[in-house]
Amino acid sequence: METILQKKLSIDKTKWTPVKFGEVVFEPKESSKDPVKDGIKHVVGLEHIESENIHLRKSETLEESTTFTKKFAIGDVLFGRRRAYLRKASQASFNGICSGDITVFRTKENLMPELLPFVVNNEKFFDYAIKHSAGGLSPRVKFKDLANYEFLLPPKDQQAQLAKLLWAMDEVIEKEKILKLKYHTFYKRCLFDSVSGFNSDKIDTWKDFVLGDLGESFGGLTGKTKKDFGTGAPFVNYMNVFTNSKVDFKQVDYVTIKDGEKQHELKYGDILLTGSSETPEDIGMSSVVLDDIKGCFLNSFCFGIRLKNFDNLLPEYARYLLRGKGVRSFMFKHAQGSTRFNLSKTTVKQKLKFLLPTINEQHEIVKKLDFMDEQVNEHDRKNETSLSLQKSLINQIF
Repeated sequence: METILQKKLSIDKTKWTPVKFGEVVFEPKESSKDPVKDGIKHVVGLEHIESENIHLRKSETLEESTTFTKKFAIGDVLFGRRRAYLRKASQASFNGICSGDITVFRTKENLMPELLPFVVNNEKFFDYAIKHSAGGLSPRVKFKDLANYEFLLPPKDQQAQLAKLLWAMDEVIEKEKILKLKYHTFYKRCLFDSVSGFNSDKIDTWKDFVLGDLGESFGGLTGKTKKDFGTGAPFVNYMNVFTNSKVDFKQVDYVTIKDGEKQHELKYGDILLTGSSETPEDIGMSSVVLDDIKGCFLNSFCFGIRLKNFDNLLPEYARYLLRGKGVRSFMFKHAQGSTRFNLSKTTVKQKLKFLLPTINEQHEIVKKLDFMDEQVNEHDRKNETSLSLQKSLINQIF
């Protein structure tokens, strides 16, 4: 697919005609007073539409108490009119009812339904929708404003050709996503088996440890105000820890550190943990410093564990161990809070227990998991490239 877009696509637009969106698309405004009686099975809210995804995959089953009445049909595009900057516009493969914060698009005779999701999912359309949205915290855009969006419409024969090309590209992307998901699932299974000793023939040599026996805890930045951030020394932000099992020092922010100021500098082998989150599932996400760095610090919403030595736990092994199923279950169980969840450093130090293989076996496991991790990353990069190429093509056409 890359070869298709390595050079700019040559499209003859001499016969294309300028049109307004409302001349080729309309809002059906159909409703269901009794969804149960009408046999409706799918209910779609804004949360079910994925950003920048032309496929509508999610819905809820019908509940008699639902307040949604707006109907949509197979082939319609459901557009998130609230907070258009989220770029939500997906084509339905089933009938149902949806939220009032969703505008239903349906094509007129002069535009093929197969082309509609691509007309909508381009940067110019979303930028137009954002510009014409009104409201404060939850800006909304009306169909009557979107109806004035102008673009070039190809004749029907070219519409069919373009639709065939774009859906063929989408099919490739969908196959890549399935393969990516399978590899991620297999990787997680291997990760769990490796760090739990499930497939080890040396399990009798594994020993029990408590995290606090292996290292001491330390906190993140203290005493900082808003004006201190933006320039100065690098620090690892919350999302870096949350997202990466290995700290990515290309994704750091900056903070002013004065001479003589007492702050904890990060060093190779440090284990970083998120100390708070919005959900218990996300608490205690870990990231390990695997680079030899100096003069870098940790954000105030995380804390760290500094290993006393590497005689019992390799930092490279800790990277996988602390993202394994057993540790994640521990973190979930010990999350404290109701609207915002926190994790106690003392609890983690004193109660987090695990079996550790010998250092030699840790090296062997790390080598295997590093290889698999690179394969997963390769699948991710390939899928991201394909999505980028698809977006580029859509923007070229429309």
